[in-house]
Amino acid sequence: ITSTPTVLQAYDDMLICLGGKLPQAGNNMLQPESSSPYTYIGVNLKEGSIGSVMWKKTHDAPVGNLTVLFSGGDPTVDVFAEYYQETFEFIGYSMNTGEKLWTSSGDQVALSFYSTGYIGMGPQMAYGKLYSGPAYSGLLYCYDLTNGNLLWTYGNGGEGNSTHSGFAAPGNYPTVVTAIGNDIVYLATSEHQVETPIYKGALLRAVNATTGEEIWTLSNDNNGAYLSWAMADGYAATFNGYDNQVYCIGRGPSATTVTAPDIAVSVGTTLVIKGTVTDVSAGSTQTEQAGKFPNGVPVASDGSMKDWMGYVYQDQEQPTDFTGVPVAISVVDPNGNYRVIGTATTTKSGTYSLSWTPDIAGDYQVTATFAGTNAYYPSYSQNAFAVDEPTATAAPQATASPSSADLYFIPAVAGVFIAIIVCIAMIALVLNKKP
Repeated sequence: ITSTPTVLQAYDDMLICLGGKLPQAGNNMLQPESSSPYTYIGVNLKEGSIGSVMWKKTHDAPVGNLTVLFSGGDPTVDVFAEYYQETFEFIGYSMNTGEKLWTSSGDQVALSFYSTGYIGMGPQMAYGKLYSGPAYSGLLYCYDLTNGNLLWTYGNGGEGNSTHSGFAAPGNYPTVVTAIGNDIVYLATSEHQVETPIYKGALLRAVNATTGEEIWTLSNDNNGAYLSWAMADGYAATFNGYDNQVYCIGRGPSATTVTAPDIAVSVGTTLVIKGTVTDVSAGSTQTEQAGKFPNGVPVASDGSMKDWMGYVYQDQEQPTDFTGVPVAISVVDPNGNYRVIGTATTTKSGTYSLSWTPDIAGDYQVTATFAGTNAYYPSYSQNAFAVDEPTATAAPQATASPSSADLYFIPAVAGVFIAIIVCIAMIALVLNKKP
């Protein structure tokens, strides 16, 4: 090596350094053409051997006047990689020996050529995988770092796997990998500058890092601000160009309430247990949200979160297909037995209710439990009610049989009186007719 090596990347127990200069095809005005051999060097950082050379491998510039870019490494599988920009090929090397391991198939689309020009647009490595793009192609490619095989792509499928914008971009939305964590790849619609007019329908996206399955999306235009993304303690913060606000995204706290009748009911009488499950994250207490939801922001199911959060925080239309969350209702009866008596589902007002008929008299403790979702932490609430023994019903009184007087004498006397009255009426009529 005729020049001082450059540190390409540092890891816990080693450095990967470059001797010389990586080949350049001259298609970047900031990088003049170069085709000299180059050398990768592994330097030991382990205690007792710090600074010693582990291995050194020199490579000729690839045939075809290609640009070679260092792509990083993943010490969990002991592989680092470089990228041939013009042919979209990755080459994997062993971090232990420097030996070449594999070459990928180079099956990316033409606009992937521009996937390495800006921070966040280059390849990212995690979980033994290499995530390439998407940048101007809008497509994310995932490779297995142990063998270079393409595992999946995101952005070129149908609903739930598409970055297609129609005429907004046009074509696919320019997309960057903003962060990787918790087995999720976070993607933002972004360019290196703000577009005019601003993109319509741009999204922040969360994609499963293992399967490529879309987990959630959120209306967000991140143009020119993709470096604003930060992650810590299970939360991510980023800027949204649509409303010029900073969003903090993560699993939020919930609050559950439960009520039961304050007056005792009788055994065999149906009672109603009801309550609420609400979102008590910091955002729900902001002036706009507190005014819009004076009784608290209802908790939504994972399937409803995208549209519901858009309604709550972004003035989008209220979704008509809202689904709530299940609430398990349990009791401890007067005999000390624990019983789950049913499950209720919350409504878009955050309420739930369950009708139940107690079968034992005494004091009950009732618990409503929301088990939590991917979006919300669990919560529960307890209350109590009483059940009385059923009220005794009075025995019916026996009815006495009618006497002979009731059957014969009284009706006869009544008949005599009626006859007398009729006679008096007739005499009066005759006397009135005399001249």
